[in-house]
Amino acid sequence: MKAKAILVKAFTKDKSQGNPAGVVFDTDNLSDDQMIKISAELGFSESAFVQKSEKADFRLRFFTATQEVDLCGHATIATIHALRKEVKMSGELINIETKAGVLPIEYREDGLIVMTQAEPQFGGSDHNRKEIARLLNISETEILDYPIKIVSTGTPKLIIAVNSLNTLFKINPDLEGIKKYCREHAAKGFYPFTFETMEKESDFHARQFNPLAGINEDPITGVAAGALGAYVVRHKLMDKSNFVIEQGYCMNKGGKIFVSIDDSVKVGGFAIRFEEKVLEI
Repeated sequence: MKAKAILVKAFTKDKSQGNPAGVVFDTDNLSDDQMIKISAELGFSESAFVQKSEKADFRLRFFTATQEVDLCGHATIATIHALRKEVKMSGELINIETKAGVLPIEYREDGLIVMTQAEPQFGGSDHNRKEIARLLNISETEILDYPIKIVSTGTPKLIIAVNSLNTLFKINPDLEGIKKYCREHAAKGFYPFTFETMEKESDFHARQFNPLAGINEDPITGVAAGALGAYVVRHKLMDKSNFVIEQGYCMNKGGKIFVSIDDSVKVGGFAIRFEEKVLEI
C-alpha cells in the first residue's frame, strides 16, 4: 500500500525556510501505528492526516515520530494550503475537527491562513526560576521578572521571558530534565521568548523545546505562539493585541507567526509547497 504526502513549509513564503510538515490525504483506514510510521519516515516534527468528519469539513489528526498530539499549528496551516492547492478546495472559511475541538480556519485573499485556537487556559502557579534556568542552561538573572506560567490554547506550553536574543540563542536545554519537568507539571514544551527581534516589525523572538513528544526543538510553533499572545495580553506586557512572533532563525528554518488576541485567539501564517513523497506503508 502506498501513501502520498504533500510536503509544505508553514509560516513562510520561502521554500528554504519555515517549518515543514507532511500532509497525507484519505487516511481513514490507517491505524495509529501506520500514521506514526509515516511521520517518522517523513522526519518532521509533526505531520497531518486528513480524514472524514461528521462535525466539520474534515478531521485532522497530528502525529510526531512517536505519538499523537492534540493540535499542531504549523501542520494545520500546511494542510489548508495543500487543500487549496492540491484538492482545489474553495471557500474562505473551513472548519476542522481536532482533538482540541472543532476550529474555524480562514483562507484570506493574500494567502494568509488564520486558525482560531481554543480559549486560553492559564496555569495557576508560578514555576521555580532557578530550576527553569538550570534546565535551559542559562543564569537565573537572564530570566525576566515576569510570571513563568503554563498557558494552553490547545496544547499547554511553559512560557518563559528571557532578557535578550543572545540569551535565547545560547540556550542549551537539558532535554531529559525538560521531559521530566513536563511530565510532572502537565506541560508539553518550554517556550522561552524575548522582546528583542531580528526584524523591526516583529514583536517577539521565541524557541520551543518539546522532547516529551520527540521534538527536541520545533522550528516554528503555532500553538505555542497562540499561548504566548494570550500570556502577553493577560499580563499586559504590551499595549496592543496583535503580534508578530519570529521563530526558527537559529535553526535556519525561520518564519513569522501572526497572532491576534481579541474575542478569540487567532494564529496565522503563509505556506508554500516544496515537494511530494510517495511512501510504502
